[in-house]
Amino acid sequence: MFSAHPTIADSGLIDPRFIKPNAALPADYLALCQETNGGFLSRFSLPTSEPTSDGLDHVECHYLAGIATGSQAVIEVAQWPAYLIPFSQHGTQYFAFDYQQSPDNPSIRYIDTEVDQWLTVASSFSQFLAQLGTKPIVVPETDDLTLTPLQRNHYLLIAPAEQLMALLALYEADSPKDWYLDWLLFFAQSGTLEQQKCALDAYHTQRLYFKRQLPQAKSQQLAQIFAQQPALLATYQAYQKQWSPL
Repeated sequence: MFSAHPTIADSGLIDPRFIKPNAALPADYLALCQETNGGFLSRFSLPTSEPTSDGLDHVECHYLAGIATGSQAVIEVAQWPAYLIPFSQHGTQYFAFDYQQSPDNPSIRYIDTEVDQWLTVASSFSQFLAQLGTKPIVVPETDDLTLTPLQRNHYLLIAPAEQLMALLALYEADSPKDWYLDWLLFFAQSGTLEQQKCALDAYHTQRLYFKRQLPQAKSQQLAQIFAQQPALLATYQAYQKQWSPL
């Protein structure tokens, strides 16, 4: 249900991703928080009965909030009635437990405060989870950087290889390079073989066209990781012949 959550995935995120402890929260939600205290969802597309800001027949839920254990910022909407408890926020889009009809089994509401859209999207949290599905990730054109930091980081975590390469290409010219190389390090160290191949191809582009901007220590670390991967060694050696020294 949840994707990996490296530290780099929190980079640039602004909206809170925790909620206050509350014994009234659904038992299945609390059970999930016992396993992993919230996180990015691997299945994130929820069908809707009308168009939303995300699509004609669906909305995206990028993560489930964890239970705050200290001073973490929590999701709050001051003007909402007390029977609504939000558990996910993306800008003006929220998912909330709605206790208005039942104090024991809240329904799930999707609310977009920017367009004043209020939808009941599931009769319970278990139904909400059952309805979550996958969808192709639409990568913006290179001259149209419309992804929010939350979308960008979530998509990088869950994208299949073809879409991952497109996402990495979208940000390949960004500077400074630490954020970009940290993502390549994550894929190189912890990713699948396909993700590692994507990271090597993206690193190759960085070495060819952005060498002067690269943090030397991280760049050398990446090169060492790729050189030690038997499945990538032939490609790495072919690329290496095209690189000038750091």
